[in-house]
Amino acid sequence: MNPGHLTEMQLQGLSDGTLRGPEGLAAREHCGSCAACGAELASYSALVARLSALTDPEAPADFTAAVLARVAVREAQLETRRQTLLAAIPACALAVVAIIGFGLSLHVDKLIDGLAVARTVLGVLGPVFAATRIPLGIGAFLFLAAVLTALSRTLKPAYARSVES
Repeated sequence: MNPGHLTEMQLQGLSDGTLRGPEGLAAREHCGSCAACGAELASYSALVARLSALTDPEAPADFTAAVLARVAVREAQLETRRQTLLAAIPACALAVVAIIGFGLSLHVDKLIDGLAVARTVLGVLGPVFAATRIPLGIGAFLFLAAVLTALSRTLKPAYARSVES
């Protein structure tokens, strides 16, 4: 506003009753003597009156049921994700066992020669992992991909389960 006039914040505070005390009293006196500020105050007061008359719209009749249905679908999706992860844990463990078994099978002749199992495992793991790091990684990836593909084909998608129930 122009110098000497009230700011919009002061006018809004006057119209909605939040500007009180000596500052509010001085602002009311100014609006009584200044036509421009009085007109602004009248428009803000009319706006406050109209906004106060507004009511909250009614919620649709099926609002609660729709929200609960969406919550149920989301919980079903989370349960599916949890089951998939729980099914993948044994598959990953099986893949690790298969990889270690493959690595140890390369050196069976050392086991047969009478070396102790612990010594053979310790002696074999270092060179096997060093020598076959890339083939083991590729093998593990392919095995894991096959297991996860098989799992994904056996589990029902969330939308298929929600249609049945």
